[in-house]
Amino acid sequence: MMFSHPAVRSSATRKRNLFGHVVEELGSRIVRGDLKPGNTLPNEAELGRELGASRSVVREAVKSLAAKGLLEPRARTGTRVLAPIHWNLLDLDVLAWRYAAMPRAQFFHELFEIRRMIEPPAAELAAELAMEPDLREIAEACEAMEAADPSSDHAIDADLRFHRAILAASHNDLLLQMAGLIGVGLATSFRISTRSYTVFLPLHRRVFEAIRDRRPAGARESMEELLSRTREFLGRELGDSGRTRPGPSGGAASDAR
Repeated sequence: MMFSHPAVRSSATRKRNLFGHVVEELGSRIVRGDLKPGNTLPNEAELGRELGASRSVVREAVKSLAAKGLLEPRARTGTRVLAPIHWNLLDLDVLAWRYAAMPRAQFFHELFEIRRMIEPPAAELAAELAMEPDLREIAEACEAMEAADPSSDHAIDADLRFHRAILAASHNDLLLQMAGLIGVGLATSFRISTRSYTVFLPLHRRVFEAIRDRRPAGARESMEELLSRTREFLGRELGDSGRTRPGPSGGAASDAR
C-alpha cells in the first residue's frame, strides 16, 4: 500500500479548504445580490488575489458554481452572473445561501409550500406500494422519533429518517431526490421551535399507521394534516400572520428573521 507524504496531504487539505471558501464566498455574494445578474466576474487572477486563492482554485470554484446554475463562463466575454431562474434551488449549498440571505419567514413559507406538494402524494404512494422492508424502516424511524430527546440532534435525524423512508417507500426515484430539500425544511423548523416536535409526534404515528394499513387516502390526509398544523404552529412562533409579501426585487418586504 502506498501512503502520501504528510506535506502532500496538508497541501491537498488546504486546497480543498480554499476551494470551499471561494465557492461559499462567491455563492453567498450572488444569492445576496451583491453580484447581480448580468454582472461579469473579475478575472481569475483578480479574484485569486482578493480571496487568497490560486487561479486553479478559483477556476474550479467557478466551475462548481456554474454547475449550480449561478454562473455562466464564456470564452471571450468572461464569467457572467445568472438570474435566479437559472439557479439549482434544490442544491443544498444554494438552499443554505438562500436561508442566510432571505427573511426567515419567507424561506419557511417557500419550503412548506413545496413540502405540501410533495409529501402527501408520496405518503399515498407509500400506502399503495410499500414493501415489508419499507414498512419496517418507517416503523423504526417513528420509534426513534418517539424515543429521542426533542431538543437533540437525534430528534432531527429521526424525523428526517421518517420522512425520507416514506419517500423511499413510494418507489419513485424523483421523489426520493427531494429528501435533501425536506431535510433543510426540517432543520429550519427546528431552528424556529423544538416544541413542534413534541406537539405533532402523534401525527407521525398516524401517518405510519395509515401507510401500514394500506389506506392511501388516509395516508395522504394524515400527512396533509401534519404539514398544515405544523406550518400554522411555526407561523405563530414566528409571529407571522400570513405569507410574506415579496418585495420589488424578489426579496421580502419584511426583514424579520
